[in-house]
Amino acid sequence: MKRNWIATLGLLLALSGCQTVPQSLVMTSRSVSHPVDISVEHNQKAKTETRTSQVRQVAFRQDEALQDSSPSGIPIQDSFNSASEPIVNLVRLQNLDSTRLANLEQVAIATNPAIAEIQAEIESLRGKLTQAGLPPNPKVGVNAEDIFEDGSAGRFGVYFGREVVRGNKLGRSSSVVGAEIEAAEQRLAVVQQRLLTDLRQRYYDLLVSQETVAMTESLVKISDDAVRVSNKLYEAKEVAQTAVLQSELELQNAKVVKRQAENQRLAARRKLAGLLGEAELPLDNIEGNPRELLALEDFEKSYDQLVNSSPEVATLFAEVEQKRRQLNRAIVEPIPNVTWQTTIQYDTVSDNVIGGLQIGMPIPTLNRNQGAIHQARHQVIAAEHRAEKKALDLRQRLTTAYESYLDAKLQVDAFDSEIIPKAKKTLDLVNKGYQAGEIDFLQLLTAQRTYSQINLTYLQQLQLAWRQNVQIKGMLLTGSLK
Repeated sequence: MKRNWIATLGLLLALSGCQTVPQSLVMTSRSVSHPVDISVEHNQKAKTETRTSQVRQVAFRQDEALQDSSPSGIPIQDSFNSASEPIVNLVRLQNLDSTRLANLEQVAIATNPAIAEIQAEIESLRGKLTQAGLPPNPKVGVNAEDIFEDGSAGRFGVYFGREVVRGNKLGRSSSVVGAEIEAAEQRLAVVQQRLLTDLRQRYYDLLVSQETVAMTESLVKISDDAVRVSNKLYEAKEVAQTAVLQSELELQNAKVVKRQAENQRLAARRKLAGLLGEAELPLDNIEGNPRELLALEDFEKSYDQLVNSSPEVATLFAEVEQKRRQLNRAIVEPIPNVTWQTTIQYDTVSDNVIGGLQIGMPIPTLNRNQGAIHQARHQVIAAEHRAEKKALDLRQRLTTAYESYLDAKLQVDAFDSEIIPKAKKTLDLVNKGYQAGEIDFLQLLTAQRTYSQINLTYLQQLQLAWRQNVQIKGMLLTGSLK
């Protein structure tokens, strides 16, 4: 009877010890508490938390392989929470009826592989977060002692035990991984902003190239009219044949400039389509007016906005928080875990049931994790200095970009208000005088060349002003595919 009771109890212990209790709550980086305060604080921590809430979630396309089962027999897909589901419908470029900037940004965010890559990294960290908070599994087994002593079967039974993690180590380990997720989300914001800045620069490059093509087409028309008038004047024997030849040369030169402008437009279209994951844009022209240049704040306001909103700075402050949590985790590491084990045995000699209990833990005398604590504390300090260095670096980069913007904006304003209107008026007067025979052909060529060069220079400065404008508004983040 006692043997049956022992066997039944052992079976129950084995079954209870092997069950896996599912977690009802998965901790996130925002739900992790800070059990230990440390002396080093930074006044930008609130800005980091605010910036994190602004990180836009993008589509995450799971690979079909995730549907398979893991070696343990548990479907891998079950380990993902709802955040792994796509939350932005992938809009392909062929379905767009307009190539406005907002539509292109939507496509770029939804289809860019760099964003999908870091989104996958965030999802992997969520799995790491779940794992970090799991306690050790209990242990169950059978044991036997004094077998065949005095010709008896000795004592045999079952044992059950587990390790009790103390010092809230599991919570603090989860807190560290939560900070890793925060930092990864900020890196995602950096990648997104780099993509948007690149896209906007390519967009305005294409707008300016469209304007350049339109301008060169008008120059070809002007040159063609000059050839027609020169032929009429030559037939009337009012000009020499050299005037006709020179006008034809100017026409050929205008056609070459037009072809160059078309090549630049084609390259700009391909670069823009490349950021969208496409070989070519579906529409002939994109919508927008590059001449409506958006104004910037003054330098100091622009710098304040940059420091307060830059995802680069937010990423570094998230890393500071991660190092702080690692320090908190290292501080509680010396707190010993307790291991306990209970046994129930049946003694075949005395026909008695014997229970036992064993509890133990290491004594933190020699190893108090003092080296790791020292390392973690100075990693916090180093991370804070990296954040301060980034703020200085941003000021230097903003100074260079702002100077280039002001120089280009100054020339654009001068061309818009004075130079281009006067050049156009001069060209019109010279054309009328040439057709009336009052002005010679050399004056006409000079006026045409001047007007052509002024317009080309204007568009070049407009393109430069837009690139610097977009870069500053994009928090100096470019190079999304690097």
